[in-house]
Amino acid sequence: MQILFHAHSGVRYLVLLAGLIAVVYAAIGLFGRKPYDRGGRITMQLFVGLLDVQVLLGIILVFLWPFYPALTGHIVMMALAAVVAHVTSAMNRRRPAERKSWPLQFGGAVLAMLFIVGGIMAIGRSIL
Repeated sequence: MQILFHAHSGVRYLVLLAGLIAVVYAAIGLFGRKPYDRGGRITMQLFVGLLDVQVLLGIILVFLWPFYPALTGHIVMMALAAVVAHVTSAMNRRRPAERKSWPLQFGGAVLAMLFIVGGIMAIGRSIL
């Protein structure tokens, strides 16, 4: 059980790094007025994939670890982050090539990151 807790705590750094990469890559594409490219899709999928691993570890911990009230805010914020990341990624992926866009990826990644930061802070943990 301790291993799962430490894995969940450690994977957060990978999620934050992947989210930051997705935001920065989208910002470069958006503000550089570049056409949406494969790198945008890959950076967002990496972020969403790591976020899924984090959510899975968190769900397992909810059933194995003692529950305390601050976890409610943490769970809600992290669920919102996962939904936002998945929805914006799926919307961009399903669009025709000429309609895929940096603003959608940028907005989705930024909003998901804000929910993640809020979720981490809800349980009194440090972001870094």
